[in-house]
Amino acid sequence: MGAVTMLLAFSSCKQSTPDETLPFSTLTVEQQKQSIEQNGLDLVNKVDAMQNTPAMVALKAFNNTAGGKALFVKPLAQLRANLLRNDMNAVETFSQQMKVAAVLGDGQWGTYTWNQSIKDFDFVKGTNYSATILFPATENSLTNNGVITVVYAASTIVAPSTNPVEYMPKSMSLVLKVSGTTALTFNFDGAYKSDATPTSVTQTLAIDKYNWSIAFTNNDVDVSTKYAFTYDQSVLLKLEIGAAGSLTATNIQNNMGENPEKVLSSGAILFQVMNIAMKGSINDFKGFAAEVKTVRPDSTYNGNYYIYNLNKPYYDKYANVINKYVKIYGYFANESKKFADVEFYAAENTYNGYTYNPTTGQDQYGPKTDYSLEPRFVLSDGSKVAIEDYVSTGFQDLIDKINSYGTPK
Repeated sequence: MGAVTMLLAFSSCKQSTPDETLPFSTLTVEQQKQSIEQNGLDLVNKVDAMQNTPAMVALKAFNNTAGGKALFVKPLAQLRANLLRNDMNAVETFSQQMKVAAVLGDGQWGTYTWNQSIKDFDFVKGTNYSATILFPATENSLTNNGVITVVYAASTIVAPSTNPVEYMPKSMSLVLKVSGTTALTFNFDGAYKSDATPTSVTQTLAIDKYNWSIAFTNNDVDVSTKYAFTYDQSVLLKLEIGAAGSLTATNIQNNMGENPEKVLSSGAILFQVMNIAMKGSINDFKGFAAEVKTVRPDSTYNGNYYIYNLNKPYYDKYANVINKYVKIYGYFANESKKFADVEFYAAENTYNGYTYNPTTGQDQYGPKTDYSLEPRFVLSDGSKVAIEDYVSTGFQDLIDKINSYGTPK
């Protein structure tokens, strides 16, 4: 939660501005925690059930029989492993591995038929960028009741820094059927500028009632990335990030490091896990950047170097600027009711360490206190609690469930 909130604060989409009038939930804080915990338990149970779908069983069987010799064995094995870990990058990783395998697959395109007697595939070479793989899709099956078909198409856009020349992928599809019934479909479509900068990329994966989609668009003014993982049209995970500004590749390269205000003007982010969501936005990035640059810590010179006093007043100023421009809250998506606003504050940290003593000119070991910029929830009852503290109590059942969610079947 802390990592997500930090991401919210420093990400930027006009398309998803938070509704500051969203009312607070009438549930008590403890009831809200129970709802959040149940939400997490439901997610883990939904993902756990995916292991028994025909597609996941077939992918396991394919990996066990293929022996690494058929085209696309490794990407499909990695896809299954990543999905069982609920890795948000599973589809993107699979897409990248499939594109690499497609480029390297020259001479390997064609039809692969599992031969039970020799425990290997018979191969008949076909036309480039089309493959069919027949294999036993269930454990101990003696027939090739599984069929994987792959079709790939390259664009006319040259991929940067390739020798020999390669071309950016235009489209790719993979369909897995078990006993004549479609169990898995994957599709990729991409469009690019002449310099290979993507303008539109969509990637989708469907397994039974589970669906993943990734969509990226870029017109040099608005850029957005949308990720969704759903079950029977109900959201399990969603992440949407968008930014507006001058978003050409050249401007980003020239200014994003030192002058991000010349690149970004506004933006927002949405992160949702089932019914629990967090939304944040910044509508005046130039104003935010200008004020941030005025926040400077006091410093002293010890004869060799400057020592910056990162004290509470410094972090208070920093937090005030962020809270002025960045609006974040957590809410129950189905009910459209907030459970917390999010603000940043100067968190005090006490521990043993070395502190420079200006009187002696030496570092002195002992108890010391410093500060850091941290997010915290402002709950419906007005109380304020660090996100770490909020999630450390009241979620033991969820923690136990996640800890027990072990080795994939």
